[in-house]
Amino acid sequence: MLNYLKEADGIPYICRLLYEAYRIQVTWLDAEDNIRLTLPALVEGRPAKPGSKGLLEEIMDVVRSNRISQSTEAHSPLPLVHTTGFLENCLLLRLPADGAHSGGTILLGPSLSAPITEEMAASLLCDYNLPQSQLESWLRYYRSLPVLNRMRWYHAALLLYTLITGQALSVTDLLLASAIPEPAVHPGDGPDLDLSYRRENVWLHHDPMLEREMFRHIASGDKAGLLRAQAAFPEESFGLLSKKSQLRSKKNLAVSSITLATRAAIEGGLFWEIAYTLSDFHIQHIEELKDIPAVDRALNAALCDFADHVRDNRRSKLSRTGALCQNYIFNHLYEELSLSRLAEIAGLNASYLSQLFKKETGLAISDYIQRERIEEAKRLTELPGITLSEIATRLHFNDQSYFTKVFKKYTGKTPRQYRQEKGNLL
Repeated sequence: MLNYLKEADGIPYICRLLYEAYRIQVTWLDAEDNIRLTLPALVEGRPAKPGSKGLLEEIMDVVRSNRISQSTEAHSPLPLVHTTGFLENCLLLRLPADGAHSGGTILLGPSLSAPITEEMAASLLCDYNLPQSQLESWLRYYRSLPVLNRMRWYHAALLLYTLITGQALSVTDLLLASAIPEPAVHPGDGPDLDLSYRRENVWLHHDPMLEREMFRHIASGDKAGLLRAQAAFPEESFGLLSKKSQLRSKKNLAVSSITLATRAAIEGGLFWEIAYTLSDFHIQHIEELKDIPAVDRALNAALCDFADHVRDNRRSKLSRTGALCQNYIFNHLYEELSLSRLAEIAGLNASYLSQLFKKETGLAISDYIQRERIEEAKRLTELPGITLSEIATRLHFNDQSYFTKVFKKYTGKTPRQYRQEKGNLL
């Protein structure tokens, strides 16, 4: 421990420093786990769960049951990074005992890696069988917590460790120390016995080439080829991913197939945000199904959906730079977009990028952005609950009249005419 920490105000000083740097709750506990200091003094508390422990007691149980193994050369315990079942992140460091200090713990948190939406909070309450009447109190609690992404959180752990010990620590060392996985429990002889049984009875998993062929058709947007490959896939070669439930096993297989299909679609040129959104949609749908035939049908529909989207969105004629720009424009269409920002993303001179993009697409970058915003506006006009003025504002058109002028340029109709026509067709 650093010499100045041997002074009486050393630990409080570090606590104040960390609080001011991250605006996150910092708690100092003595060797008997009694609170010596909390900054700030008043914070929104986690809603009480009947018959359960409070957050602090829960975290201290983690500390007691997860003593980090140290090599004989190590002088100090390493920080413990912990995430609770309610997605709170906490960071703990046990203070080394020496002549001036009897030990103790510094606790940072709780914090969140990302904001918790109302839908997420409701599903967490459902997971833990808590009444939905508590939703508002949980939302208030979540909104009171600071949000630090994982890498910033890890660096807070490194800073705390260095302030306490004066020693350097890498992110890798931190993660290796915090990752204490429980070993998988295998009944009997586990996978070795299962492997022997499969080989003896020629009950083998599928040839990886069959899988590769199926997802190659998705990457090329070939739905017919995909269906042929899928029909040739031997049902008996699928693995068993749940021993307790055939339905759960089927759902797990479907989720893994959709994950591979997502990667194949991205490799085939589909914008990754579209691919991931499709993946989320289909997996959520499959999770709600109640029987195996419905899961099989939903998986077939999902794989065909990926192939169709790749077919409709092939970008094979574009260079890597052109595809990168198009993907960035798609993901950030609701933000201000500039040639200078795209040049920065592509790592090219703005003038050269402008020439390259127009050569590949036939459009100036500004015209391409304008066209894509109108395509997005067309999709939004078909949705209920959003006005035309809101669409214009969200897509960064200066005013309603300019939006109408540009919309008519690309569609031949005003936004109002387009919405009315679509409404009549529905």
